[in-house]
Amino acid sequence: MKTVGIIGANGLVGRTLQKEFERISIPFKTELFGRQDDIPSLDAAVLCTDNADSARLCEELKTRVGFLVDMSAHFRLDPAVPLVIPEINPQAITPHTRLIASPNCTTTGLVMTMAPLLPKYRLKEVFFCSYQAISGGGKKLLEEFHTSGSLYENNCVPLIGSLQENGYSSEELKGIYETRKILSLPQVKVYPHTVRVAVENAHSLGVTLKAEEPFILEEVKSLWNAFPNLRYSEEIVTPKQISGQHMTYACRLRRDLEEANIIHYFIAFDNLLKGAAMNARQIIQLLLEKYL
Repeated sequence: MKTVGIIGANGLVGRTLQKEFERISIPFKTELFGRQDDIPSLDAAVLCTDNADSARLCEELKTRVGFLVDMSAHFRLDPAVPLVIPEINPQAITPHTRLIASPNCTTTGLVMTMAPLLPKYRLKEVFFCSYQAISGGGKKLLEEFHTSGSLYENNCVPLIGSLQENGYSSEELKGIYETRKILSLPQVKVYPHTVRVAVENAHSLGVTLKAEEPFILEEVKSLWNAFPNLRYSEEIVTPKQISGQHMTYACRLRRDLEEANIIHYFIAFDNLLKGAAMNARQIIQLLLEKYL
């Protein structure tokens, strides 16, 4: 029986991933580790760790673990490392792949709505403003959120990650460069603005998308509804409603008042699931089915 490790098993993503592994029907054994534990030989492992620990562990484990799935940002933009969302680019994983990166949670929700449109539309530009839940910042941020006087209490904070010299936050740059890599659209323009809001779990985004062609709204809805783990709702969908669900939802689709090749819509999805642990579970499931 194959053995898959979860390293960083006590964090929010690690604990969620343990539950996600129960959804895999192929028999395998799960081993749980802290980030400082000695790791034995494994068939695969998911690193639910930060950038520094992921860099260290990938080097230490490359001869002992068959496949590594990294949840940090450290390797995402490395040209040699596939950045994978199984609904979009499973072909990026081959029998020779040893390290796989899982994308940023906000980027994941965004590209889940862009990818289904690519067969019909040549996408040129996307603007988004994110409304990111506290759980996206991990266990420590959740604890801070529940402390009296927290900056995030009844508030919106327009800075996630570190502020870069160019004025962008590290989170916003992830939205630009990871979107281009996942969709294989190096020329697409991405205009991001990321905001932490006083919502405990589930991210949402307001999106404006521009294509070469005029959008047909019913076609867009059909493409979304035919895509795995994505649904369009004619009703308003909010983070409170979809927290704990595996589906990514879009709603409030409308065409721009002046330009037919621009649409506006709203997305909501569970950042701990599709934005993190669910995506890792899907990658492990793919590995078990095809390569382990």
